[in-house]
Amino acid sequence: MANLVLVNEEQFEDIIYRTVNRCLNEKNIGNLVEKPEDEGFYDRDEICELLHIKYPTLWRIEKSGILKCKKVGRKNLYSKKDVTLLIKSGRLAKYNRNRK
Repeated sequence: MANLVLVNEEQFEDIIYRTVNRCLNEKNIGNLVEKPEDEGFYDRDEICELLHIKYPTLWRIEKSGILKCKKVGRKNLYSKKDVTLLIKSGRLAKYNRNRK
């Protein structure tokens, strides 16, 4: 035999809110929203791997002015935000050797 439970609107909203929060926490979805991926920098190795290019190609991209780097000591660092915008813009197509 099923029991019938009566709740008012405020109690019902609270139950829904707690249930959704529990589901988001289990899936770590809340953590993804709090940390934007565009913060930080890539080093030369990471960006070459991400863009599937070699160092000379990265140098040509820098020289053309499409992507700027920041020097920190002896390292070249590339803003994740700039790289994301560059990928979305499609301006890297001419550097892709696999195109037909």
